[in-house]
Amino acid sequence: MAIQRSRVIGFVLMVLVAPVAVLAQSPAPTASEQKVLDGFRAKAKDYMDREHSLAADKMKPTTDVARLETQRKLLRDAVQQARIHAKQGDFFGEQTAEVFRKILADLFHGPDGKKIEASLNHAEPGAPAQFRVNEEFPNQNGQPIQSVPPTVLKALPALPKGLEYCIAGNTLALHDTSANMVVDYLPNALP
Repeated sequence: MAIQRSRVIGFVLMVLVAPVAVLAQSPAPTASEQKVLDGFRAKAKDYMDREHSLAADKMKPTTDVARLETQRKLLRDAVQQARIHAKQGDFFGEQTAEVFRKILADLFHGPDGKKIEASLNHAEPGAPAQFRVNEEFPNQNGQPIQSVPPTVLKALPALPKGLEYCIAGNTLALHDTSANMVVDYLPNALP
């Protein structure tokens, strides 16, 4: 009976103390950092709401690759015209860039850092790091792009459907998957 009681107490302590250890490894954002992240999330949602209201975003499911690329091109052209003055830093402004770099530095210098680096080094093809805002995503004619490890995705703000993060070299990019377009990118995002 005493052995079972000590096991139960040990289990309860582990459950209560483990979350504290996890918090110590990846600190929660401060109130000001959370405000910046909420602003980023709102910009991403606003972008998708506006993009999906465009007439060109009526892509029809198809197995015809040429037709799909034509639809993507039409959508990309419409989004480019709607964002004619888009530039690097529209989403990853100075404060946002600072918060993202801090989050990523904490991850890469934390206990899972080596695993994340190994995952990125062994992933499927990555896009070249020469991104240009409002231009076609540089993934060699629709080839799959490198996926971002789940550990990284959990730490970054969730994106609305149709947007995804991409890492190429040490750059973090925001990819519009429907238009296959670079929305914004953050150079020197990774330590």
